[in-house]
Amino acid sequence: MSGLELAASLAGLVSLGMELCKGITQYCMSYQGAQKDIELLHEDTNALIQTFESLQNAMQDSTLKLELEKSVAHIFSACRERVANLSKELEKYIEPTKAQSKRGSISIKARIFYPFQEKGVQKLRDDISRINEILQQATGSVLIRQNNKINDTIDRIHDSGELDKIKDWLLPPDFSTSQMIASDKRSENTGSWFLESEEFVRWQDSPCSLLWVSGGAGRGKTVLCSTAIDYLIADSEHQRSSAVAYIYFDQTNQSVSQDHNRLLRSLVHQLAAQNTTGPIPAPLKSLYSRSQNGTRPPMTHDLTNTLRHLIETFSPCYLVADAFDECKEKQAFLKLVNTIIGQWRIPQVRFLVTSRSELSSELPNRSWKGFTLSLEESNNGDVRSYIETTLESPGEPLNAWDPERRKSIAKSLIARGNGNFRWVACQLERLRECSTNKDLDETLEGLPSTLEETYERTLAKVEESRKSSICHILRFLCFSARPMRLDEMSEVPAIDFEAEPRPKYCSEKRLVVGKAAYFNKYSDLFSIATIKVGDEEYSELRLAHLSVRDYLLSTKILTSPVSYFYITELSAHHSIAQACIVYLQQFGTGDQLPTYEEAIFETPLTLYAARFWFHHVQASIKAASQESSVATAYPTGIDAQQATLIILIIQFLTQLLGLLGVEAPVLMKSSGVKNQLLDLNQLCVDFLVSQGQTQIRFFDPDTPWVEKPRASTTPGHSGPSPLYTAAQAGFLDVVRQLVWQGMDINSVGGRFGTPLQAAACKGYTDILLFLLKEGADPNLRGGDYGCALQGASRYGQEACVKILLKAGVDVNATCGEYYTAAHAAAFHGHAHVLKLLADNGADIHILRPRDRAEPLILAASVGHLAVVELLLSLGADILTRDKDECTALDHAAPAGFDEVVKLVIAHDRACLTTSDRLGNTALHYTVAQNFPSVVELLLQNGMDPNLGNHQGRTALHSAIRTGNIEVIETLLRYGAKVNKKDLEGLTPLHLAAYFDKPEVGQMLLDTDGSIIDIPGPNGYTPLHIAILRTNVESVKFLGNRGAEFTNCLQVFNSIDGAVMLRNFHINYISPITGLRIAASYGLEVQLRDLLEGEADINGTDEGGRSALYYASRMGNNSIVRFLIENGADVNAKADDDESFMDFWLDQNIIDLAYKHGYIDRPGVLSDGGDRAKEKLKVDKLFEYLGGKLPADELASYQFQYSQDS
Repeated sequence: MSGLELAASLAGLVSLGMELCKGITQYCMSYQGAQKDIELLHEDTNALIQTFESLQNAMQDSTLKLELEKSVAHIFSACRERVANLSKELEKYIEPTKAQSKRGSISIKARIFYPFQEKGVQKLRDDISRINEILQQATGSVLIRQNNKINDTIDRIHDSGELDKIKDWLLPPDFSTSQMIASDKRSENTGSWFLESEEFVRWQDSPCSLLWVSGGAGRGKTVLCSTAIDYLIADSEHQRSSAVAYIYFDQTNQSVSQDHNRLLRSLVHQLAAQNTTGPIPAPLKSLYSRSQNGTRPPMTHDLTNTLRHLIETFSPCYLVADAFDECKEKQAFLKLVNTIIGQWRIPQVRFLVTSRSELSSELPNRSWKGFTLSLEESNNGDVRSYIETTLESPGEPLNAWDPERRKSIAKSLIARGNGNFRWVACQLERLRECSTNKDLDETLEGLPSTLEETYERTLAKVEESRKSSICHILRFLCFSARPMRLDEMSEVPAIDFEAEPRPKYCSEKRLVVGKAAYFNKYSDLFSIATIKVGDEEYSELRLAHLSVRDYLLSTKILTSPVSYFYITELSAHHSIAQACIVYLQQFGTGDQLPTYEEAIFETPLTLYAARFWFHHVQASIKAASQESSVATAYPTGIDAQQATLIILIIQFLTQLLGLLGVEAPVLMKSSGVKNQLLDLNQLCVDFLVSQGQTQIRFFDPDTPWVEKPRASTTPGHSGPSPLYTAAQAGFLDVVRQLVWQGMDINSVGGRFGTPLQAAACKGYTDILLFLLKEGADPNLRGGDYGCALQGASRYGQEACVKILLKAGVDVNATCGEYYTAAHAAAFHGHAHVLKLLADNGADIHILRPRDRAEPLILAASVGHLAVVELLLSLGADILTRDKDECTALDHAAPAGFDEVVKLVIAHDRACLTTSDRLGNTALHYTVAQNFPSVVELLLQNGMDPNLGNHQGRTALHSAIRTGNIEVIETLLRYGAKVNKKDLEGLTPLHLAAYFDKPEVGQMLLDTDGSIIDIPGPNGYTPLHIAILRTNVESVKFLGNRGAEFTNCLQVFNSIDGAVMLRNFHINYISPITGLRIAASYGLEVQLRDLLEGEADINGTDEGGRSALYYASRMGNNSIVRFLIENGADVNAKADDDESFMDFWLDQNIIDLAYKHGYIDRPGVLSDGGDRAKEKLKVDKLFEYLGGKLPADELASYQFQYSQDS
């Protein structure tokens, strides 16, 4: 039989078999009396149906289908013959009717004579059993593979969900859009010369190598980089062990963070996503665990170590970075390059970097060699290809010219382009505007010689009526704090910067229609990108190229006719600050304020203005202290060329005076800059006094992590005063004016309590000194930290701490949530501040009343090694205990802080023998987490793995629920006893059965197989526990290992068994990290501090429980409210399906949950889906037990279950 015939026949056999089985099932269900043989026939038929269904499902998988066809080829004839016989036999009992199909009804005759047909029924059963046996034998291995594939799919889905959770925590920048845009700019064969170059080929073939590609602005480095990335990705698809990760340094695209820490996050995430050993590689899991399961953001050194481990898992591993010269943290990135290539020396790594600068100038003292390539002339071929491809492209406007004209265009651009893509792209835009031969000839003859000249011509064409708007928009795009949307920038023309006495907002000047066309007219300067974030899509306005910014900020523009557009950091920030404040002033107060939602659509610049106005004021003040006033605004009557010369002379004289030891004049205090700042300061004062609360509806500086503020004030505090806001923002001159106007210097309100505390927390020493001089009370209580000293200590502001101590504050003042300044400094890792406090009399032994914690315990709990070292050197007691009788070791070990654990043990090994009030040791808590290295460390130093707590449970008992294989292997290697019972009689194997961890059970039985039927509470064996929990996989595993099944179903649906399970108290998990501790104990200040430090508000522990869950469980309604209002997921569920709504809550909190999107979860009894899942589990359990128990016993329990259901 041919393969095609066999496939068709197999499908037909399955279809016919299913039809026959349905007929028999209908026959069986037609009889009410003779139960025994009919029931048996029904069971046999159901078994065959399951086989046929499995075959049907397997045939949907092309790979399995081929294997099935091979498996049944040799038995097909016999099986088909038996199915045919079965069909004939069935016809004796079923006759057709007019209304039904051939096998649709049971004949009356068959019903009457049923009792006399037992032999016939038996023959049916024999045929069915034999068919099932033949099929099972032939296809069993394939069906097992199918089941394994299903289980693997489920595992992958689960792991992919975990990976998504970790990605949400990492928040890695996504460079895929930059890669796509750069790739789209390529023409065919662009960069092929580069891929074939000697430097590129040698780089690919050399272990641990760097290729540094340099070239000036517009040379096509980014396009070339994208070519290499696409090539490497395509090449890696043929090598499963390889990987590619890339980053783009692009200052025109501020949508992507340039922060070094976040760049590392992106590299880590990209490599992790290409992992072939499983969805979540071990280094990434370790990073997540080490960061307290997402409670705190990943530290840079942890990310670097994780990157190393990930690189080592691939061969080769390509890292690519484009436009290094645009990197904001150059030294950090160069250190990373030097570390990877010069220190780690991992053979499989290959690093490619493009930059305007050369490798020799960036890393002159490196100890290793690298490959270098200059693009100054190398890419002329690519430019030629780009021009020719563009001119010949269908739909290209220039393609409409005749071939001779197109050749003329190409010749001119190639000859004068000098390998500069950007210059060519700009000229193509000019040429597209030509519609006559004369226009074309004149344009070609008058092509600018440089990029700078190109931009000068574009700026010169800006209409007089638009000059101011274009200038201020360019300032925004050069120095905005985040990417600017097209809608936001369309509001800038409505701000009249020339109005007297100060700028004002004129709504009639807003761009309403044709926004894109307005900017496309100046395509050399601007570009519009479409951004997609989830379901949202919007347009972003950007500079067309970084060289635009370079030109606007360069002194070259000063000597040009378009010097009006010259931009300095001061002029840009001053302009943006004015725009933001003026824009917010349009709303007035009270009812005139739009809602948050209205602001997004009706006044698009509102959210940016509210969030960043003070940032730009701060930046203006900083720029004013650095920038030469002559470079900013030269006196009337001096032309640009003279001004440039004057700048150079003054710079030279300043240097000369410095060499002679003479102090140079403070140029920044000349009238131009001073007047600018005075105007801006007065604008700030007027705004704060009249409308200071306006911004809080859209952005609250006290809670900057909250994207959408829920209230006008911070919970638990009165609203802040204008003086408080000015002090918090660092506006010294504004603070002076407000104080001199008579504003209360000791007013209390806001998160930081007082203006003095706000300045101390932010580190503004000048404001702090001024306020103290003007009579501010340094000991005044208020705010999150109670007093200024605790606030300054919490933020590590050493200079402010010194000023406050000199002012006579009490170094041991007790207030605020942290209790003392020493506690605050210790918890946040500020060793230098803690040393200063101790030197000035701070008591490091003070116990905080609510938890009896010393600073040492706080520092150990969050892994601050330097602080722990300092406190121990100052005489802190390593054996001191908190209210739960936990020591520093008990807090450091479960959180995975290896170095702190080593330090504590080395200081006093007596800490290894302590236990808390529940009898748990550090080992009990640590094994429940994912830190095998710390478990090994504790055991190496002599901790007893068989020491029981007050419930008699050992570390091995505690490790079962998490089921970390490496942790359990370590415990077993150090002699953990698998037969040890707790006070209830439970062994680790009972718990493995309870939590359905067959892989853990396997390890336990491999250690001691005699425990398989060890009796526990009420004599229950691990098998009984697995059956009680309907844990089918554990039942199968125990059965395959030889567990005793006699009377095993006596516990099923047993009330005693259910009560016993409820009394096990197995599920309790201690919330041992960050947000969850704070939520459990109602520590709102600590929660705010953690969220300010980018902690993931939805991070979970090993049981899937979030901070919101713990706050609800502990009845902390105010914390539940706080978490919901700060973005907690109200629909999150723990691994056991519990949510925060499963606990008693105030009605107001319940209403708030619904307001924030809570979706009702139907109860288990009314939820058909849950019942169906439970029934499926029970059916699978009974199916497996069918081969282990007598049929009558099994049928009895099945009947009992169906009645109970």
